[in-house]
Amino acid sequence: MIGKLGLSASLCLALAASALSGAEPVRIGGIYPLTGDVAAIGQNIKRGIDFAVAEINAQGGVLGRPIEMIWGDTQGDPKIGMSEAERLITRGNVSSILGAYQSAVTEVVSQVAERYQTPFLTAISTANVLTTRGYRYFFRLAPTNMAFLKSMMQFVSDYNQKELGGRLKTAAIVADNTLLGQETKEWGEYWCKELGFEVINVVLYMRGAADLTSEVLSLKASKPDILISDNYISDCILLTKTMGEQNFRPNIVIGKATGFIDPTYIPNVGALSNGITTALEWAPDMSNGAETNAAFRKVYNIDMNGHSANAYTATWVLKTAIEKAGSPDRDKIRQALKDTRIIKKFPNGPEIILPYDEIAFVDIDLNGIKHTNLNYNAITTVAQIQNGKYVTIWPFEKTDNKVIYPAPMK
Repeated sequence: MIGKLGLSASLCLALAASALSGAEPVRIGGIYPLTGDVAAIGQNIKRGIDFAVAEINAQGGVLGRPIEMIWGDTQGDPKIGMSEAERLITRGNVSSILGAYQSAVTEVVSQVAERYQTPFLTAISTANVLTTRGYRYFFRLAPTNMAFLKSMMQFVSDYNQKELGGRLKTAAIVADNTLLGQETKEWGEYWCKELGFEVINVVLYMRGAADLTSEVLSLKASKPDILISDNYISDCILLTKTMGEQNFRPNIVIGKATGFIDPTYIPNVGALSNGITTALEWAPDMSNGAETNAAFRKVYNIDMNGHSANAYTATWVLKTAIEKAGSPDRDKIRQALKDTRIIKKFPNGPEIILPYDEIAFVDIDLNGIKHTNLNYNAITTVAQIQNGKYVTIWPFEKTDNKVIYPAPMK
């Protein structure tokens, strides 16, 4: 594995590409927020892709040709995302696209990809609506918002029954008013009702808020046992700090990965993060991917997280599809993705490092709504921040780690 050499990712990629010199590269578009207020997440996603590309090229590339990433920077703006997608497809001549993190950006980029009949695989975007439009060229690796919220509330319910005698009764929801936040509200309310919790307050705010004091005071006044939170990184940091300032510490704070697993979150909020729980696709203490993460850490001096692990996996999925297609032809790649079934390990590649053993894109009805090209096997785990580290705590049968309760947030 190339990361074990301890080289920089760019040097690894250069050495790998030199071994395939003379071969026409297979171009893949990567479209993420590489600058702007969520750039830390975009850059972290890029690390996962770069690491996978370096591995793939070191092993001979795809179809005997090196992968070349052509990058587009959305800056977190759907309009810019749309123009960058058009540039990658029409001028960058990419065979396929990975992107785009924020669901609202992914929504418009997928429209462009569908129009130009270009396969588009999202590793991370979770909004349920993305796979309900019948698009033929759009594929989702990540769990949906519905799946995230189900895992989050199932953890709370399991812990409530197992350890607390069912004394947690009420919940509040806080999120921004974007597409992502609206779905968090919808599915948070749905799963609370299904599992017997009463939602007593819902606070939706403008993304990128300068102040969240009134929102936190509203939440505090309702005195929820459980706080369900979904926020992009700048809002996530501000919300946590404001909760600390206002001495608002619910017994359980359960977040969706979004901002809570950003590499800048814990450094910015410090001990206020202690005890906060979050659903996520991967954590460093999982057995799946331990070897891959060790190699990644040698290159970047940081552990993988759910975002980089998903991006890494998505890159290997595309590599596998292109090989199955036999060429970088867009229609053949689309069909190969549709026919994908990867069990436990990629052909001539690593194990699946995510917390499930099969990747396949299916058409399926969920609650009466048809989803197209959905990786239905995708699930999440739940981790708790304990003394500055993410510690997997659920499913209980998969770990011996104990839950800190109530969340000290100090």
